[in-house]
Amino acid sequence: MSRPYDVAVVGCGAGGYQAAVTAAQCGARVVLIEREGAGGACLNRACVPKKAVAHVASTLALARGLLGRGLAGTVSGDLAAMMVHEQALVADLQRGLPQRLKALAIDLVAGHARLVSAHAIAVTGDRGATTLEARRVILATGARSRPLASCPIDHDRVVAADRLIPLLASEPRRLLCLGGGATGVEAAFLFHAFGAEVTLATRGDRLLARPMISERAARLLERKLSESGVTILKKTSVAATRVDEAGVTVTFQDGHEGRFDRVLVAVGSVPRPDEIGYRALGVQCDAEGFVATRETLETSVPGIYAVGDMKGGPMTAAAALHDGRIAGENAALDGHRRRNYHQVPMVIDSILPLAAVGLSEDLAERAGFAPEVVYIPFGVSVKARAQGAAPGFIEIVHDEETGQMLGGCVAGGGADELVHLVLAACRSRRGLWSLADLDYGHPTYGEELGAAVSAHLAGFMRSQPTVFRPGIYASTE
Repeated sequence: MSRPYDVAVVGCGAGGYQAAVTAAQCGARVVLIEREGAGGACLNRACVPKKAVAHVASTLALARGLLGRGLAGTVSGDLAAMMVHEQALVADLQRGLPQRLKALAIDLVAGHARLVSAHAIAVTGDRGATTLEARRVILATGARSRPLASCPIDHDRVVAADRLIPLLASEPRRLLCLGGGATGVEAAFLFHAFGAEVTLATRGDRLLARPMISERAARLLERKLSESGVTILKKTSVAATRVDEAGVTVTFQDGHEGRFDRVLVAVGSVPRPDEIGYRALGVQCDAEGFVATRETLETSVPGIYAVGDMKGGPMTAAAALHDGRIAGENAALDGHRRRNYHQVPMVIDSILPLAAVGLSEDLAERAGFAPEVVYIPFGVSVKARAQGAAPGFIEIVHDEETGQMLGGCVAGGGADELVHLVLAACRSRRGLWSLADLDYGHPTYGEELGAAVSAHLAGFMRSQPTVFRPGIYASTE
């Protein structure tokens, strides 16, 4: 039996890594246990490689849009070179990860973990078996792609969403992407950018049927995908598939058939089987099998926490990192910080970059506010017009009675960075006013945000509101 740790983390994906780092920074002695490649799905198969590929795809789209306006010649993608770059990037980050953990005195142990008790973990690996003791345990084992009975995954012709990058390397000529969520719209953009004929099918009546993403943003994204050549089928589901050596024949529920080289199934996630024994210790799960947690991310067993996709909630790397910070601090310091996913931006890298945080107009109305939207079209932006950028906008949602900042959505260039200005305003005690307080560079997208909010606030103050409240997520520290 080794010397006891303060915190043991099982799983080295985004959430587990962040939990370990946070706990170590709080002064805890930490061990991080991982049975596969350190970095989890985010580093190895999802966020990092997808971001690299999306950057090239976006650059291709931008360059093609500038032909005749300063650029000349033929612009084309080199998928083989792209994949070499992506693999080198992932390998480089993988090599650096153990050094970053070592710098924080975090022990990284390779092997399969199994909970013996709430404070003891048996680990079996290439170097034999050992048992580790810890005062607190954080589970971060992730989830897996949701299967679709009418379209069985064979890992060749029909592929799960978490294998998007390897599928891209196979260079399918005709791709069917099932699912109109974030992964679906990102995949449709990436594959089409590198020459595939893409059909995107969703059971819903709109893309991105997520409460945080405004309907205006979803409609604009759908229009841009359609204009680029992606075929979008809404209110459509698969009745059956037939796989042969040359491809996949798909029968849709309305009776029509389609022929594709590959099918990507991106219809959500389900829990992994419990291979580490938390159920046997009494950790409660919901009806689908996701681990149930309190707002502090502690499970039904005191001292055991869960983070990331294994506990349900928003299944994004940003949400997992948020979980990791909350659980890492609470486990290390016996704290009571609470999760709040309204503070976590959602970022989507597609033909129209999207990002959102806080409450959309619909969510705000459901929550009992009287929401008002400040709408800033990029058509008025000097930078957007100078760059010939695609249409886009910024929406800022606030309560018309109090001026309270509620959230916002950004569609178009720089969305993944601009959303943090919106988040900062939500967290500021000056709320909406904080955006008007700033001096902005010129010409930038941000200056349009400041100008629009300043003009809106002038009218708001003329109405002589009797109450002002800071943003609903404003820090009180």
